[in-house]
Amino acid sequence: MKRKALGLYLFGGICKNTQAAVFRAQALQGSIKVRQSQGERAHTWLTRLEAEKLLKSCLKRSSGKPEFKIYSMRDRLAIGLMMAAGLRREEAASIQFTDVVKQNQRAVLNVRGKGAKDRVVPINERLAEAIIDWQFLVDVEGLILRSLGRNKEPGESISTTGLYNIVQKRGAMIGKPELQPHDLRRTYAELGRRAGVPIAQISKLLGHASIETTQDYLNIELDLETTISDFVPF
Repeated sequence: MKRKALGLYLFGGICKNTQAAVFRAQALQGSIKVRQSQGERAHTWLTRLEAEKLLKSCLKRSSGKPEFKIYSMRDRLAIGLMMAAGLRREEAASIQFTDVVKQNQRAVLNVRGKGAKDRVVPINERLAEAIIDWQFLVDVEGLILRSLGRNKEPGESISTTGLYNIVQKRGAMIGKPELQPHDLRRTYAELGRRAGVPIAQISKLLGHASIETTQDYLNIELDLETTISDFVPF
């Protein structure tokens, strides 16, 4: 009789514990909100090898014939300013030769970004030399990037649509016809992260108001198998 009573007592306790667990699970499920994207396209990042291929694509026309030098240099520089300096296409279209200066033996770009916020972006020596070579070729002042007419004469400026078309054209040549200018900016951030550049520094170079915005640029997937919480005592 006592054994039967003990069994009923334990069974009752198990039922109560199970019921409590169900309630906790239901409460937890109700507290988790899954935010669905509203018409966003998938982000694209180029690997270092793909980035090199994109730059090399500027040496040839879609037909495979060698590209005219002036088109080759212009397109390569346009891609470089977005992918190797992380500029938005609006910034790339508006940056001028006088915005390239020396600071502590390093070439930097003085960039006027969103909301008229200024930032300094250090660039590597190869990109700085490409800007100098381009200016020597076109022999102009003012805006760096220019449209090119049928006679291959540089125009007064280049539109953001013109930059978009350059990226689409060169992207298609490496098998990425959907490539867009902002993907080059994301690539800049991601290659920097993989090289060990701190996210706070990446955020500053991109001109972001918060690190949370920068995190959206990076190719970081949430690891549900192992997380920090597994290593914190509770």
